[in-house]
Amino acid sequence: MTDSNLQGKVAIRMYRGILGDCFLIRYLEAGTTRHILIDCGVLQGSKDGKLKMARIVDDIHKTTGGVLDLVVVTHEHHDHTSGFLYEQARFFGEDFRIGELWLAWTEDPNDSQAVALHARFKKAKVALAGVVGLSGNGTALSQDARIKTVHGLGAFIEPLAGLASKDKRTTIEKLKAKAGSKAIRYLEPGEVARPAAIGTLKAYVMGPPRSEERLRKDLPSKGTGKEVYVTSLDEAMALEERTLRLKGVVPPAADTPFASPYQRTYEKAQSDTDAHSGADEDEASVEQRYFSSENQWRCIEDEWLDGAETLALKMDSDTNNTSLVLAFELPDGQILLFPGDAQVGNWLSWGDQTYPKKKVAGSPAPLTRDEILARVTLYKVGHHCSHNATARAAGLEKMHDSRLVAMIPVDADVAKGKDWKMPYPDLLSALQQRTKNRVVSGDGKPESEMKTFKDSPTDPNNPVVLNYGPNESWVELLIPY
Repeated sequence: MTDSNLQGKVAIRMYRGILGDCFLIRYLEAGTTRHILIDCGVLQGSKDGKLKMARIVDDIHKTTGGVLDLVVVTHEHHDHTSGFLYEQARFFGEDFRIGELWLAWTEDPNDSQAVALHARFKKAKVALAGVVGLSGNGTALSQDARIKTVHGLGAFIEPLAGLASKDKRTTIEKLKAKAGSKAIRYLEPGEVARPAAIGTLKAYVMGPPRSEERLRKDLPSKGTGKEVYVTSLDEAMALEERTLRLKGVVPPAADTPFASPYQRTYEKAQSDTDAHSGADEDEASVEQRYFSSENQWRCIEDEWLDGAETLALKMDSDTNNTSLVLAFELPDGQILLFPGDAQVGNWLSWGDQTYPKKKVAGSPAPLTRDEILARVTLYKVGHHCSHNATARAAGLEKMHDSRLVAMIPVDADVAKGKDWKMPYPDLLSALQQRTKNRVVSGDGKPESEMKTFKDSPTDPNNPVVLNYGPNESWVELLIPY
């Protein structure tokens, strides 16, 4: 399959109308159009999400003929992988052929550090799934703000909704089986990789870092937000145990300081209160005083929910920081930056090595992070343009190329419904300033975006060309090189 419009150009297609990442790159190699799919997902629970993904996969199949020369999965969040799950009959059946699958080192089953990380993640997912099971619609817990946070973040963490499935394999594991072990590459930071079918295109592997300190840093050291650390196995186990006790699966803790005759459940204490309801105020029982409306601030039964909320936040950030970050270099030296949802620690780690790590005899000198970022002409904005997924001094401010454009995979209405600021105003303003307003969004107005690219071309003689698909289902940038 050949597309003559790609002569001297690369096409980056972003699918619109979803809060999720799905990018299709078309690149001409030796007269043949090659295809790279980077992630394919929509936020769990999004209205018509499955229908939208079905239409997106239809377009991917029509465009590629079912041949995906390279599939890249940046990390396992639902909004990056659910398309493979929703359309698994097609992806894992006969409709598609995957030439090569690129994953981060964190997905390597033979890597001891990766295995340890996944053990912690799995324990946290099981614990959070238990909380979700306790707090379904109609329960008292379902109205708690902390539980709402857990449910909201659960939309990103795929296994929370699928732990009951008979097929326990993750979407990534199914993709591995489809591609076959010989077609899988687990990429390391500092590595320079070339797709097997696209020899003139190379990618600098920026992250995720190997450093545990970098992995667990998700927020800037200076700022109002506290740092969130890599999931603690102890915290996850404690939360899981508490959930199982509330379900009656395990008995009360044996190490309580009170002897068995003096132990009462919350429900028994409430019933004792009802039994004393006719007593005078002076003779009010301990239960009555404890459960009275004016003393509700003293109650501690639900304090354990703080741990559930914190664990959900940790789980979300930890997974984001394991994002595979790729900087694709075009033949003329331009860089297309795809950072997944990398957060601060991942961004900072890019300066921990050169690319490649060591000089190879007869090859150009290794590049530094700053040299790579200075060449970026396309930035796929991380984590739907949220507040803590684009580094400032160590990231955006180092992107100096006057041709810079940005693509934001976002649906602001969906984000607003969950009280998320996506896009984050300050970051969006910085992107607009840095790119001369050449920002395309998953929910942007095509007329306005087209006008901006016309009024502010990346190059007066050979500018980036902006196109939209049928029913504005996708937006595509044709970047000359």
